Amino acid sequence: MFVKPIYGGLFDSVSYMVGNENEAILIDAGVPPEKVIAAQKEYNTKIKKIILTHGHIDHILHVDDIVQKTNAMVYIHVDEEQAMTNARFNISAFTGKAKTFESKYEVLRDGNSVNLGELKFKVILTPGHTPGSICIQIENLLFSGDTLFKFGYGRVDLPNGNFSDIYNSIVEKLFVLPGETIVYPGHGGSTTIIDEIRGNPIKNAIQW
Repeated sequence: MFVKPIYGGLFDSVSYMVGNENEAILIDAGVPPEKVIAAQKEYNTKIKKIILTHGHIDHILHVDDIVQKTNAMVYIHVDEEQAMTNARFNISAFTGKAKTFESKYEVLRDGNSVNLGELKFKVILTPGHTPGSICIQIENLLFSGDTLFKFGYGRVDLPNGNFSDIYNSIVEKLFVLPGETIVYPGHGGSTTIIDEIRGNPIKNAIQW
């Protein structure tokens, strides 16, 4: 199994191509399609599925273009599916370029798995940054979207954000994972669960 970070997304978002020599899953779709196609060629693989960690525009901006080039199936949590058709929900309406999407998709729920051959991508519902934000766990890897960052966490001052929810998601759902779990966030560099337990400011944060 390989993990290929793909940088250069809207607002510096990161997408990840995860898979093997034959097929792969793309996690988030904020990066331009030419970067995704270049990654496919580099690894001699084919993107079969796209999992969206949440519905903000910097993580879904190019989903239609990528689907057009790969014919991949899209997956998004049921509490985020409005992002595909509602520019206020995906916050593009507040950027001056309202955008909605036409790709077919399947909805996910907490505890679901998206399978790619023998690889199982487990869905962990982690609301807070958005109501249907998810993290995706496969083996000792966690793709945390905008829930957990390296020594940081997702903002909650955007529409539908909730500090109590993101606190509970991180402390009760993510910090109980094995400490050696490698975390790949939707922005910035990778980290580990044990490093975040020791140094993430969420545990001392106060919401006024």
